[in-house]
Amino acid sequence: MTGETAKKISNKIIAVIGVFFSLYTIIVLNFYPRPAMAFRSTHLLMILLLVFLINPVFKKAKTEAETLSKGKIILNNCINILLIAASAASMIYSYFNLEDIYYKSGIFTSTLDIVMGFLAIFCVLEATRRTNGLALPIIGVVFILYAFFGQHIPGMLGHQGYDVKRIITTLYTYDGLFGTALDTAATFVVMFIIFAAFLEKTGAASAFFDLSSSVAGAARGGPAKVAVIACALFGTISGSAVAAVAACGAIIIPLMLKMNYDKTLAAASVSAASIGGQIMPPVMAAGAFLMAEYLGMKYSEVALAAVIPALMYFFTIWISIDAIAAKNGLNGLNKDELPQLKEVLKKDWLLFAPLVLLIILLVLVGYSAIKSAFFSMIACIVVCMFKKETRMSVKSIFETLIASARGAASTAIACACAGIVIGCIGLTGLGLKLSSVIISFSQGNILPALILSMLTAILFGMGLPTTVSYILCANVLAPVLTTMGIAPLAAHMFIFYFACLSGITPPVALAAYTGAGIAGSKAIPTAAKGCGLAIVSFFVPYMFVYNNAFLMQGSILEILWALACGIIMCFAMTATVQGYMLRSLNVPERLVFLACSVFMFLQNKIFDVIGIAIFAAMIVFLKMYKKNNRPLAAADQ
Repeated sequence: MTGETAKKISNKIIAVIGVFFSLYTIIVLNFYPRPAMAFRSTHLLMILLLVFLINPVFKKAKTEAETLSKGKIILNNCINILLIAASAASMIYSYFNLEDIYYKSGIFTSTLDIVMGFLAIFCVLEATRRTNGLALPIIGVVFILYAFFGQHIPGMLGHQGYDVKRIITTLYTYDGLFGTALDTAATFVVMFIIFAAFLEKTGAASAFFDLSSSVAGAARGGPAKVAVIACALFGTISGSAVAAVAACGAIIIPLMLKMNYDKTLAAASVSAASIGGQIMPPVMAAGAFLMAEYLGMKYSEVALAAVIPALMYFFTIWISIDAIAAKNGLNGLNKDELPQLKEVLKKDWLLFAPLVLLIILLVLVGYSAIKSAFFSMIACIVVCMFKKETRMSVKSIFETLIASARGAASTAIACACAGIVIGCIGLTGLGLKLSSVIISFSQGNILPALILSMLTAILFGMGLPTTVSYILCANVLAPVLTTMGIAPLAAHMFIFYFACLSGITPPVALAAYTGAGIAGSKAIPTAAKGCGLAIVSFFVPYMFVYNNAFLMQGSILEILWALACGIIMCFAMTATVQGYMLRSLNVPERLVFLACSVFMFLQNKIFDVIGIAIFAAMIVFLKMYKKNNRPLAAADQ
């Protein structure tokens, strides 16, 4: 059999598994529910098969001139066959024996249970390495070793240590691989990935870009502002900052570079805006649905709570870009070359219907996230029928289902790997130990505990999908914060926020790295610039912890006051960081705006009034200065 023939056969197998995977998920979640044991085992089996068929053992050649040796190709195929066999054996075994293994608790475990559990764990770790890199598998192995050698660890973090039987039968059950993390991937995440794939098939991505261009393209710093709107729209549906950067950046970054925008600014604006898509309702990278599950709240309550923080995030990026554009003379696009808003709405209004339907079903009708995503997916297929160029045949529907399965593979396998970490945390009691450590270090004070939690969330989020990062952090950090008296919703939102921000936080900032790759800029400066554009986002979580009005909790007056103070803080902090407010600012003026930011941040009514007074006085001063047309200070020349 030639290599080309083998590849064709492999592609056909991938197509069959991909179609079956997506259809199976849709049918089970919406029409014929299956027991958790059967559904999760089948789901993980198909994900493992897809990963091993799609992703080679060895990295692909970097250039067309380079090729893998014949020996490596044969070795790659042999390893894949063994891993596929191991995956099938362990998942089929779990399908029939998972409940039994779970209740044995390592005491009456058979040798076959241990062997199958080991194969499942090994296959998940290897599949995660292929799709998500080394970071998460290494974390998983470290936690397994921690469970095994805990008796040799001194201090609070030590424990009695567990034998192989106990570890395997914890990880090979609902407490590990088949637990909450995999359940999340198999339900919310996959359904929204399928919906996003069908939405993209309608041509919505192009419509998002046209809408963004018509709204902001002609404004000062227009291309960067277009990126903010387009990435927000795309990111909130895809749930992936990296995917949003890749999709929107491929269009907007080259345009920005043609207009002499700095490479770093171009990449940073796209990456920062794409991160924001994950905190913008309705989808929030599945965060809203996860939080609702953890907290036992309605989805609509969680989504509503995210509105003000998300608006502050994007507003800060918007005015930061405007300040940079004003300082550097970055003009907007030519109006004659831009689509008109009326024309865009007239031409593409139908393409926005599935997204509008999704929001209506979730918020107003009160349907579950899964059912809402399903009906919105059907709406995508219907919408496609109105245009000849987007009309979907059976073949194109199958192609979309295959693309959905491919897109779901990396996130789903990462969630399964996260289950290993969660299982070890539960088995060893590490969550409670870390809680004690954080409380001890913070001496019972909330602010130090929040800072430690922020650093932990950013650290956990480095190199990981946001959903996985949030699941890990929620299991470790949320109990700490709620124990210290922080409202559960605020605690979970705090954790989720910083799990998202890890995508632009150096040194491992995947969204920034993706943008830098498209723009040809350096990764770390791009990440730093992205953090500067979204600077207020590193303070907003503290604000809503101390003042739940930012999460729409409280009276109308309290919420409006919080929103007004939040907007003023966005202006003040942007002026401090970017050095522009109506004109270029000198150092003393920037320090005054910094003082204003600090007063607004402290969440005290008296300090709020002082901050507002300082801000108002500075605006009056700058307007009078500009009106009198005084010469700029030497520092501004």
